[in-house]
Amino acid sequence: MDLNKSQFTSFFRIFIASTFLVLTSLVCAQTVITVTHPAVPAPTLLDHGAKGQSIGDVRLWHFKAKTNTGAEVMTDWIMTTTSVSDEVSGMESRITSAVFSFNSGSKDQIIIQGVASYPSLKATLVESSPTARAITGGTGKYAGVGGWVETTHLQDGTWQHVLYIK
Repeated sequence: MDLNKSQFTSFFRIFIASTFLVLTSLVCAQTVITVTHPAVPAPTLLDHGAKGQSIGDVRLWHFKAKTNTGAEVMTDWIMTTTSVSDEVSGMESRITSAVFSFNSGSKDQIIIQGVASYPSLKATLVESSPTARAITGGTGKYAGVGGWVETTHLQDGTWQHVLYIK
């Protein structure tokens, strides 16, 4: 009977270890989605606070993009200025909250947030300067995701967002 108990204990340990390894690999599994789009349209600017460039200004965008597989993505961006430079050509900090809506609807979404430095006199990032932001969640098939997105404003004016989903 000790032999059966020993075999059962060994089997149970192997089962638990195997289950742990499978679950660990699923948790660490990574999906990469690349979203691209042409130059962004002019933002809707809400000039809060002092007139002109100032803390509290909000920029809003809503436009189409596509994935590396050709699927359409609707993008919505809200960018709020949180600090400004005293210099005319200086940089300012802006917090971004954005949503990538996949499959022509609002069911499958990925939400990103983060802060980056922007030229005070421009609405967008400096060309060829990758910026990382956090993937803070999602809905539908992306419910519960995390990770990060690396956004690059390319030299030709187009954009690339590489989403590293965990």
